[in-house]
Amino acid sequence: MTTTFQILRLPYYYRDFQSIVKIQLEPLYSELNPGLGSCPLGCKQVCIVYQKAPGLKPPKGSSCPLSSHQAKTCAEVIYGSADIVFNTSATGDGKTLGANLPTLLDSGFRTMGLYPTIELVEDQREQQVNYHNLFNLDAGERVDRLYGAELSRRVQQAEKSSKFEELLLAIEQKPVLLTNPDIFHYITHYQYQNPALGRDLLPMALAEWPDLWVFDEFPIFGPHQETAALNSMTLIRRSQDDSRQRKFLFTSATPKVDFISQLQQADFKVKEIEGVYVNQETPGYRQILQSVELEFVELKDTDTSGWLSEMVVQIQSMLDAELDRGTPGRGLIIVNSVAKSGLVTRLLEKLLPNVIVREVSGRIDSQKRRETKDELKNSRQSVLVVGTSAVDVGVDFRIHLLIFEASDSATVVQRLGRLGRHSGFNNYRAFILIPGHTPWVMARLQEKIGDAETVDRTQLNGAIANAFDSPKEFSEYRKRWGALQVQGMFYRMTRENRKVSQALRDSMREDLQGLYSKNLKSLENQWYGMQNSDVGKATQEELLRFRGSSSLQAAVWDNNSFYTYDLLRLLPYAFVEVIDRNTFLQAASNFNRGEEEFPENYIQVYLKIQEWVDERFELNLHCNRKSSEIKYCELNLIDKLSLSGHPQSNVINCLQKKRLLAFLVPVREKPGNSHWEISRTLKLSPLFGLYRLIDADEQAYGCAFHQDALLLEALKWRLKKFTRHRFESSIF
Repeated sequence: MTTTFQILRLPYYYRDFQSIVKIQLEPLYSELNPGLGSCPLGCKQVCIVYQKAPGLKPPKGSSCPLSSHQAKTCAEVIYGSADIVFNTSATGDGKTLGANLPTLLDSGFRTMGLYPTIELVEDQREQQVNYHNLFNLDAGERVDRLYGAELSRRVQQAEKSSKFEELLLAIEQKPVLLTNPDIFHYITHYQYQNPALGRDLLPMALAEWPDLWVFDEFPIFGPHQETAALNSMTLIRRSQDDSRQRKFLFTSATPKVDFISQLQQADFKVKEIEGVYVNQETPGYRQILQSVELEFVELKDTDTSGWLSEMVVQIQSMLDAELDRGTPGRGLIIVNSVAKSGLVTRLLEKLLPNVIVREVSGRIDSQKRRETKDELKNSRQSVLVVGTSAVDVGVDFRIHLLIFEASDSATVVQRLGRLGRHSGFNNYRAFILIPGHTPWVMARLQEKIGDAETVDRTQLNGAIANAFDSPKEFSEYRKRWGALQVQGMFYRMTRENRKVSQALRDSMREDLQGLYSKNLKSLENQWYGMQNSDVGKATQEELLRFRGSSSLQAAVWDNNSFYTYDLLRLLPYAFVEVIDRNTFLQAASNFNRGEEEFPENYIQVYLKIQEWVDERFELNLHCNRKSSEIKYCELNLIDKLSLSGHPQSNVINCLQKKRLLAFLVPVREKPGNSHWEISRTLKLSPLFGLYRLIDADEQAYGCAFHQDALLLEALKWRLKKFTRHRFESSIF
């Protein structure tokens, strides 16, 4: 399968930005399961899938409705010897059906699906209803879904209940449970408890109940979450009896090779299943993706809003071209922040008066989202959706135009997979917007693509991985912190009865010793020693979280929506009222949002949105301490913070009383973006939480908080050029 590549002459409308490459992606066709007599599921005379789901009709000339990778995945889960299965088929090729086939074919087979966003959990619930209808099963009796807000609602409705009891009930009650990896993590790390039932009952139930755990789109997470998941899977494996083999399935088109290697080093048997593809109509294959014209755009002295303003005539033309042929135009724009999503929506509502422009983000309630889905499906007008990660992973849109901001390689490939899934449009266009402060991205793309006239999708994905991924040195995070994450898990296991968990801990140590270079037993004293300092305690708290916190988190009350967001990405776009925690929680409880969704230790300020603005405020972060008082290039707790550049005085000191885990790197005073030199040195993701901070002596720093601070600390050996002194961590 090939794509056409060409260097573009710059059109007249490229002024402050530069389009470097334009790629024509050919359509993609997936290999069908060979069917009767050669089926991995053992079908000889009758296709068991078609027999149980007559609505899943095989394509013409085939006896089975499945793609080859779906049948292979199901067979490996049911019959295979692997502990962990990776389905790496292309985005849009039905990985979800392949993952659910075992429980659809065998009603007694139990599955726990772990999805990274609430939106995807809800989308999968709808998908489960469709699957169950096809297989003549009752989804109401078999499928449950659970995340933070839903867990809180159940605790409130039940009499004398608790999160522990509601989770235990959900785990044991129905054969299909849809949840998120956060809940999975907190259960395996003994963070839910009931004194009457014992601390270990819930994790042991989790280890025994499912036959299969499905991690969907896990590569969007980083090394912290990978390490936490690996430790949790090791606990589950060593907690099980031997009566039946349980398995883990990862479904993603962009698996991380080093993560698979880590699993193998921990003595997991891993099986990788790929899709088989061609780029033209071929017997035994079916089309899954349309041809797409793809353009990489490097933003120079502008941003996404400026580029969209310049491109508005072309966007209108692309939507109208479909409408002129009898099909209403459909487009999707994905940005990397909630604030920017609202800004872009308001901008395009003004610039495109004949187009329905709708927002889908964390600040938009479920009712409005349903209305947007209905407009996408039924409106005779062109519809343009502006969204964030709420539409980023897994949720399916029927579109022909896709514009999105770049981040890491897994997200870029995933977002690109939103386009071309549905036939019926005449032309499919995609624009990937690359920020100007990451110039290495374009250089790396050109390095891999070069002057070649054609590249295939495998080559393109490789070029994207090379261009957007963080450096391999981020594996240093695992070496630096992974073993201590294990100690945190062991610490929680032993708080009730150390002797009871001794055998389990010993077997886990044996599995993980080959993975982590440090002696796990010797780190036990180090973990306890960390409790003797405030910095050590803050580090422990961060290690025990799943998603962690990589920014200055604000809890936001926005009309009827409640969410957490990066304070420094939100304040430039809003007038706000600073409120107290009790006021925020009381308002949130009226909309069934629970206190545990807004953990006090990781939220710096509580805000109520008064008004979103279209002109960005230029904010600066200050620390009212002298340079001699600030520790740099080591983890520390920083305080006396303030903000400048916002017109509201109550915002300036909203961080004044906070002490935050941080890692600071000194940078030049000028230019004002000199902290981006750290990003260039480490090749950080555009979404990495790196901020500019000025102390009382006007010394400038690049500053990262919480989990990102741990990542920088693991890479500090690469930051020596920013300091005049040799540095070492003060924690250990």
